[in-house]
Amino acid sequence: MRSTLELPPADTACEPVVRLDRSRLADAFELACLVRATSLTPDGGVRVGHPRRPATPAGTVEFSAEHAARRMGQLMRALELPYAHETAEAGLRRRYLLHRVSVPGEHRAAYLEISGGAWRQGRASVLSTAPVGGSAPAHAERLRLAGSAWRGVLLAAGRHMRKHILGVRVIDQDLAAILVRGAHLLGAQAALSRQAGSLLVSVPAPSAHRVLHGAGILH
Repeated sequence: MRSTLELPPADTACEPVVRLDRSRLADAFELACLVRATSLTPDGGVRVGHPRRPATPAGTVEFSAEHAARRMGQLMRALELPYAHETAEAGLRRRYLLHRVSVPGEHRAAYLEISGGAWRQGRASVLSTAPVGGSAPAHAERLRLAGSAWRGVLLAAGRHMRKHILGVRVIDQDLAAILVRGAHLLGAQAALSRQAGSLLVSVPAPSAHRVLHGAGILH
């Protein structure tokens, strides 16, 4: 079943208490999107692929893909946030390596403040429909944030490449809205459909390269 997604008006987007400067916002927003694409809760929690697992503590995120965990570590280092990266075997019939990235308790509040503030600030920027010039700094920032959102989701949720589409599956509706709007900002059209309890955001193959280029990901 296909569905349309209405973007909330710009003035309804929550403004962060503390605004991040542009040098940190893109990394922090990518971090927030990466975590949301992996979890049912914004700060960690049950992974999309294992909805029956008990929620992990705030500040702890689990990945089945090593590259996603390593990217989170890169972003944490860029934001000067301490973290630990542990691995363990998981699964029953099919064993796989689980990657757990966690923030030490004494730094968890700072992590949640930065990632939460970046999410609100980045969301407001990407979803804003306020007109800006093509060469304006605000427009360039929107493009960077749109690329950051897609990069985080493509790494965490994985990309579904088919002959006709590039697709990603998420559960968070706000994140889906950001991906749809972000694709538009990057020069592509995205469609939304609901499938098996998740949201599939898909971009037609002819314009998928624009999203991948904006996200800094090679084909």
